[in-house]
Amino acid sequence: MFKIEEGQAVLLIARTNTNTDNLDTLQKLRSTLLSQVGSAGRVDFEQVDRIDEGAVRLESAKYDIVLVSPVEPRVVEHSSRVLESILLALKPKGKLIIQELALDPGSVLQTSPVTRTKDDIVQQLKFSGFVETEVNSTELVSANELHYLAEMQWKLGEPSLFVSQADGHLWTATISAMKPSYDVGAATALSFGKKTKKSQNNINSSSVNTEKKRVWMLNVESDDETEIVDQDGLLEDEDLIKPSAEALARPEGVKTRRRACKNCTCGLADGGEFDESVACEPENSRPKKPKKPVNVVNLKSSCGNCGLGDAFRCGQCPFIGLPAFEPGEKVTLGGNMLRDDLSM
Repeated sequence: MFKIEEGQAVLLIARTNTNTDNLDTLQKLRSTLLSQVGSAGRVDFEQVDRIDEGAVRLESAKYDIVLVSPVEPRVVEHSSRVLESILLALKPKGKLIIQELALDPGSVLQTSPVTRTKDDIVQQLKFSGFVETEVNSTELVSANELHYLAEMQWKLGEPSLFVSQADGHLWTATISAMKPSYDVGAATALSFGKKTKKSQNNINSSSVNTEKKRVWMLNVESDDETEIVDQDGLLEDEDLIKPSAEALARPEGVKTRRRACKNCTCGLADGGEFDESVACEPENSRPKKPKKPVNVVNLKSSCGNCGLGDAFRCGQCPFIGLPAFEPGEKVTLGGNMLRDDLSM
């Protein structure tokens, strides 16, 4: 158990009831703590039920030591809300001493409100943020205290039956823990963010080494000097002569190779033998649709020059070959020009 020193701030958390012995025990404990901390210290008291219900909010980083349930009646299970509030109220490296009822490992009591073992309590403290958790002592709960808890505290239907089942299986575990050395919202600077003198010297030396490595050498493995070959000296006089057009022309007797058409069937696209005299007939070739004949009789001019004659008509004019006509005049073809040649 931690030693309480002079000048420390101590918080006492317990459950009170109308029992006179309980109040007297709490008052004696508070007087003892006041004598230990002296006039420079302080001892505060708070009910555990008020913290659990959220009726009171403990101040942050105010206490050096927190004592939880040091007297009877013991709290069955301290909730996560109570433990987190205690962690917030403690100063960095502040100490917690908590007493709680614990069940024997492997024991199962059907009517018992106690369900956690001492190892479960330690695990719950770690989950709440405490460090250096340790079980200081365990004390077996007496039959008289079990009967009082079952009848007065827990209001069980058959206290005697519970006492007979729980006798020798319930313990009072005293567990100590500590808050980490940092407080909530604490910040610290990262060491790699600043460049020290030693690191700066290392950077300068590494940059020099990098510059030395970047020097290009013809032969790194050999110390002998290598002569550089002149590329122009490798060329002959004939290589400098520009070729004539006759030299680049296709030799006589050499035929050009035709290209394979789309959907080729003659074998040219496959690279095999084929007869160049045979025309290729591609598969799935669709015949071109004939152009729709232009109705020159009812066609209207868009440029206004169609009626002036061929000298004024454009190359795509549908009236090419027809005589000149007035605007709005119906163009008629004389003679047998409108007759089908097959019917003549």
